[in-house]
Amino acid sequence: MQIQTRHLHIEKMIKKGEKPSMKNYQEMKQYSERKANFTKKVETGGNTVCYVLDPMEWGIQTNGTEAIKTTEGLNAALAYAKNAGYPEVFIPKGIYLIHGVGKNEFAPEREAGVKVPSHMKLTLDHEAELKVEPNSSKGYSCIYLREVENVSISGGILTGDLDEHVLSTNPEETHEWGFGIYLHGSRNVSIENMKIRKFTGDCIFLGSVGVLGIDPDYAEPEKVTIRNCSLDGARRNNISITAGEHILVENNEITNAGTVEGTMPKAGIDIEGYGEGDIDYEVPRNIVVRGNFFRGNFRSSILNFNGYEVVIEGNHSDNTISYGNGTDTVISGNVLVRTDGTLTAIAGQQVSQGFDGNNVTIVGNIIKGFGSGIDARGKDVVVTGNTISHLGDTSGVGINVWAAENSLVANNSVHRSQGLAYRVDSSKDVQLLNNKAFQLGRYAVEVDKSTEVILRGNIFNQCKGGIQITNFGKKDNDTQVLAEGNHIDFTGYTGQPAYAISFDKYSDVELKSNYIKGARNVVIYGGSMAGRVVKVADNEITASITATAAIQIEGGQFGEIVGNRITFNRMATGGYGIILKNSEDVIIAQNSIYSNTGHALSGSIVTEHSKATKVLNNLAVKGSMKLNADTDTDRGNMVV
Repeated sequence: MQIQTRHLHIEKMIKKGEKPSMKNYQEMKQYSERKANFTKKVETGGNTVCYVLDPMEWGIQTNGTEAIKTTEGLNAALAYAKNAGYPEVFIPKGIYLIHGVGKNEFAPEREAGVKVPSHMKLTLDHEAELKVEPNSSKGYSCIYLREVENVSISGGILTGDLDEHVLSTNPEETHEWGFGIYLHGSRNVSIENMKIRKFTGDCIFLGSVGVLGIDPDYAEPEKVTIRNCSLDGARRNNISITAGEHILVENNEITNAGTVEGTMPKAGIDIEGYGEGDIDYEVPRNIVVRGNFFRGNFRSSILNFNGYEVVIEGNHSDNTISYGNGTDTVISGNVLVRTDGTLTAIAGQQVSQGFDGNNVTIVGNIIKGFGSGIDARGKDVVVTGNTISHLGDTSGVGINVWAAENSLVANNSVHRSQGLAYRVDSSKDVQLLNNKAFQLGRYAVEVDKSTEVILRGNIFNQCKGGIQITNFGKKDNDTQVLAEGNHIDFTGYTGQPAYAISFDKYSDVELKSNYIKGARNVVIYGGSMAGRVVKVADNEITASITATAAIQIEGGQFGEIVGNRITFNRMATGGYGIILKNSEDVIIAQNSIYSNTGHALSGSIVTEHSKATKVLNNLAVKGSMKLNADTDTDRGNMVV
């Protein structure tokens, strides 16, 4: 790399044999040191020309004084380098005080600070700091890029005035528009290897010029890369993306947003375009947030409030990642860890207005130590292959499907927590397939006020309870659940267990081909009423020593209890196989109920407090049947 500078007169004097003055000599020494320091940092070879900025030639102070003069000098030097054909400018070490407040009263952050022209690479020495002059303005920019293209900025430090900013002036203003780098409708921009910190707004802000659909000259950031930077302590967000397309945020350290005099939303990254109803006036689209490290951001690590086609993958986070109202979002392979058992690791809100679904995939994330794991809301959400553990207290939920429709929760694992593994609440068309729960302090699954719910192929071990189905507070509609082929094992659970499966009288349930082992309470317990559907069929139930009943149903009409195989391991006489209370016209058929020890059951089938039960072709071993002799049908049963 060839190094050129305008400051050559001292070298020419020496070559001519002229003796420089002491002032000339000091200038020459300073210049030589700057040139030598830069030479160590650049890669030799090729024909690229780099303009090495000499602060003294442009009236620029390097000791953090004279902000206006320094800012004007930097901009003049950049303009000179641009006009002279230099593709790169290097700023040597020093503290450069920047006047970041522009003349636009409405938006003083515009056309302010250091303005980098198109087709330029700006490189800062790692000890070069651009520091915003303390002010009381609602907005400012340290570096401003308006509709430029092919710009690269790397190295150095940008520091805002947050520690000294006067917030009391104009108290009606939020003072949230102070930016480190303001990308205002620019293209092909890269920001790399920088340290950006303590701005009253955002470290980096990506926004549009004009309003989509209204301004003919609307321009948004395109093809922007933010890589290998440290972004710390902005008052609002460390990165805001209100508009832009093809944005890559990669391998950055993003910390402590909103922690000092914070203003909402206090996120590490906020993807949030401006719109009203179903009309977008700014569009953040096609954004990849990958391989970043998030720590200490006040409210969330990443908030995709309403972005389109957003991929959030491979990040490390100690706070919430949210898809908000986002559409076509992937949250994949992230590691989210806390130690205080609070907050929700991955969250959502609802469907953005004007759309019929979120189309969100949450896959392969590791979550540990939060209050709750994944909050899946909206429509068309897939949650698969996630591992969630060590949640906070009993209020925690591993995966919560709330106010959702067309949701799939599959192949996830929730373990070693005090709370609940899976919940489906106020939702429709939800499938929980092949999930696992292990060592939980509450039920593995709770379903409430939801219809078209399928629980199939799940494995629950050492949980307080298996499946609870309710319809609390919504008595005018049915909760509808099919629980099929689930494995519920209480073996090894040391506390007092709840029911393996329970349901209330406002629910429609079909319990089919489930395997239940080691139950020590009533195994399947439910209430029913006229008009509700209850089918309990082909379940394999192994009840332990203290189980009081295998299947107990109270109330309801026309229920079906068919083909179940019930085994008791009792150490004393007692317990009931199938017991009905206040039910009517229920079919109990082709069940086998027996004790595999020498102790008999108090009753294998008990319907004496119900009416018109059809008891057909059942096998009862070591337990009598106690039927209503006046109304029941007793045919083909065998009592041994």
